Amino acid sequence: MNFTQPLHILLPEFQSFLVVASRTGGIVAAMPMLSGRTVPPRVKVALVLMLALVLAPAIQLPPTPPDAAAMTAGLASELLIGFVIGMAVRLLFSALEVAGELAGSQMGFSIAQLLDPMTSVSTPMVGQLFTVIGSLVFLSLNAHMMVVASIVSSYESIPPFGASLSPAIGEEVLRLSQHMFVVALQLAGPVLVAVALINILLAMLGRAVTQINIFVLSFPLPIAAGLLILGLAVPFTVSLLEREFIGLHETIDGLLRVLGHG
Repeated sequence: MNFTQPLHILLPEFQSFLVVASRTGGIVAAMPMLSGRTVPPRVKVALVLMLALVLAPAIQLPPTPPDAAAMTAGLASELLIGFVIGMAVRLLFSALEVAGELAGSQMGFSIAQLLDPMTSVSTPMVGQLFTVIGSLVFLSLNAHMMVVASIVSSYESIPPFGASLSPAIGEEVLRLSQHMFVVALQLAGPVLVAVALINILLAMLGRAVTQINIFVLSFPLPIAAGLLILGLAVPFTVSLLEREFIGLHETIDGLLRVLGHG
């Protein structure tokens, strides 16, 4: 009995599975809610394999290169494509961290930091608040399913082993980084303005009434005002995050177009 014939039949299927798993693995490696240490490596690997098994039959893949070196280089390019998709999501969550850093430092929470279980790095408490709100909005909009759908649609923009690098990639990443800081300023803006006004009023009060110890008031008032503004601005924060997460699909498509036509 010839045992090599089944292997020749299954080898293309296994190679196609590897192609989809590589692109999916890049996404999982870059996704902010999956890349941290809170998710065990076995869970990440199982998720990648499960997604690859589900998506591979729905994707029409061309014949894979028979050469081992070409196959390895192609899988590396597939990993890069998935990483780019995941980085589009990570940049939005980075905006939440930057906004928390700005608001927390102005409120006086620069020293008070919490250990982020996802990154094992100390982050401001306000940043943790923004991250939790962003995660809830992300999941409530089924944006994670949008990312899964982008895996399938990515093969329309970039066929397997079709990624190419160009200067346009750097320009697109720079544009997204600029947008990240704009979103961060929009999120932290109400707190920054309120705390700045309070500091100006305290300075004016200190010059007008010298008997008042302004130094004592300069700690609790910015914290109280900042917490009040954060609570009042929750609807604005949720609305802004909804708009950004809904537009995430267009952002990913733009990155894939640039990466596929480099």
